[in-house]
Amino acid sequence: MNSEPMIHEPWYGAKCIFLHTQIESCPGHVYEERVVLIKAASIDDAIQRAESFAVQYARDCEGCSYTGFVDVFHIYDEHIADGSEVYSLMRPSELSVNDYLDHFYDTGLERTQK
Repeated sequence: MNSEPMIHEPWYGAKCIFLHTQIESCPGHVYEERVVLIKAASIDDAIQRAESFAVQYARDCEGCSYTGFVDVFHIYDEHIADGSEVYSLMRPSELSVNDYLDHFYDTGLERTQK
C-alpha cells in the first residue's frame, strides 16, 4: 500500500501540546501548542498521523515530551492558499474579552518565537 496521501484526501489542521523541560531561559515547565497540516483520508486517520508526527517531534527535541493532547480540525477549503483557515477552536465563556484573552492567551509568559 502506498503511504503517500492521495490528491483527493482532505486537509486537516492538528494541534498537539508538548511539554518542554530543558529550555534554559525558562526554568520549570514550558508548554507548546503546535499546529501542523495533515492530509488524511478521515478524521481518525488525521488523528493517528498527528500523533505519529507528535511522537517524532518530541523525540527530536531534547527535553520535550508529547502530552497526548491532540485536537484535529477538518479544513474545508479545497485549495490551501494565503488566508486558508487551518485550525479553529470555539469555546463558550462568561469571561469578558480582556479577561478571556488574559486567561488563555495573553498571560505575559508566552513565547511565540523559537
